[in-house]
Amino acid sequence: MNGLTRLQAFLRSNAYDGVLLLSPTNLNYFAGFSGTTAVAFVTPVQAYIFTDSRYTEQAKEQCEGYTVIQYSTTVWDSLRQVVDEEGISLKTCVFEGDYVPVDTYTAIAGKLDGTSFASAKLAALRAVKREDELGLMRRAAEIADEAFAVLLTQLRPGMTENEARIILEKEMLVRGSSEPSFATIVASGKRSCMPHGVASDKVIEEGDFVTFDFGAVYKGYHSDITRTIVMGNASDLQKKLYDIVLTAQKKGVAAVKPGLTGKALDAICRDSIAEAGYGSYFEHGTGHGVGLDIHEQPVASPRSDSVLEPGMVVTIEPGVYIPGEIGLRIEDSVIVTNEGCEILTKTPKELIELDV
Repeated sequence: MNGLTRLQAFLRSNAYDGVLLLSPTNLNYFAGFSGTTAVAFVTPVQAYIFTDSRYTEQAKEQCEGYTVIQYSTTVWDSLRQVVDEEGISLKTCVFEGDYVPVDTYTAIAGKLDGTSFASAKLAALRAVKREDELGLMRRAAEIADEAFAVLLTQLRPGMTENEARIILEKEMLVRGSSEPSFATIVASGKRSCMPHGVASDKVIEEGDFVTFDFGAVYKGYHSDITRTIVMGNASDLQKKLYDIVLTAQKKGVAAVKPGLTGKALDAICRDSIAEAGYGSYFEHGTGHGVGLDIHEQPVASPRSDSVLEPGMVVTIEPGVYIPGEIGLRIEDSVIVTNEGCEILTKTPKELIELDV
């Protein structure tokens, strides 16, 4: 089922008369549009995309099933005109409430008087990936794995976190990544206790834990992986903490299957770390979906009501972070399958003690 078909089925099942799409992610998924300026309007049986002269021809090429309309005054004037001329009954219309600014909503409501509006979480419609999407995500994961392997051959004490980041991101770019999936995390030494310690000018030193959390974007689709290594020989504490996190992470991967809830997946990893005596040092959620956005449905956290289905992609990334001292995280992205899961991120997870 393509994006437009899936969206129209959603409208029919909820008795909505239409939906407005403004976010680049949803315009890409539901309409195929990759430009920067457009609004899509979809009813249960019709689909329109409004754009300006810069993107009219591009929209005609990309947006299969959509009528392309080039607006000259404002997009909302053109929308009003289409609703009137096509005789569309628009009693209820949904939009991306987590994306649309108040001023934009006010402008829409001002043109569509008599219409009731509601917010819709459209990300849920993207949670189960098509096979073509999974193929792109496999390549995005391969790019990240290959780049990390190159980085390990060049990483040395005395290098800054930012210098390591630049090597990693360059190697992803030359392999086809359009950009990093997010601000690359390189957290070494005491900074390894920072779950989101983006790369800094700190010098990486012998004996440091170094956590790398990064990903590639391939044809719009993200990858996400975390590996923590030791610069040189690991201390007893580093070995102990690494084993605790690795055990929890492997338990999480092994548990993935259709029907498992995000809350249950989180508890498997969280309980494992708690049993080892470090439960208070794992405070973030266990995982999240990945796709056109780096954070999507499903979610694995103590409050999650997500239920895993075949074709979903989810990360499993427990960690331990002792404030001001030390920390680490290990993360894989996996595809939920009928039998369990397929691990996208292939870089070995056993502790790497890098020769220095």
